[in-house]
Amino acid sequence: MHGFKHKLLAVMQHVVMVCQGEVLLLRYSGYQGNRVAGLWGLPGGHYIAGDPVDDLLREVSEETGLQLTGKPELLKTYVVKFPDGIERFGVFYLYQMGNGTKPVINLSYEHTEFRWTDLSGVKGAAFIGPYHKGIVEEVLS
Repeated sequence: MHGFKHKLLAVMQHVVMVCQGEVLLLRYSGYQGNRVAGLWGLPGGHYIAGDPVDDLLREVSEETGLQLTGKPELLKTYVVKFPDGIERFGVFYLYQMGNGTKPVINLSYEHTEFRWTDLSGVKGAAFIGPYHKGIVEEVLS
């Protein structure tokens, strides 16, 4: 099979966490450089190893301090090519937290602030990517 090449494909996972009808957004710090600093996104990160959902829950714990129980629901996948030339396969999950008290968030160095927002708060927010904004709008609609 001449011409067949394996391609590196990084996998990113994100979770849309909903509590009291609002979604948790995280604002990126400059830890990855200035191109993402100040933009909003969702808890998650690159898949590393093991069970994908367990890996996602680990990322959520690292970024927010939350220990989520149960399994999030698969929402959507996407593929995007970053400026570094690497294609990334993204997976969005939904985690419903109900109408109870919003949990305490303890941010890691990766983020500078957080907010719970409804659909009106999403409109003017600068997101890390169009897929993030689109999935949040879809969940809140």
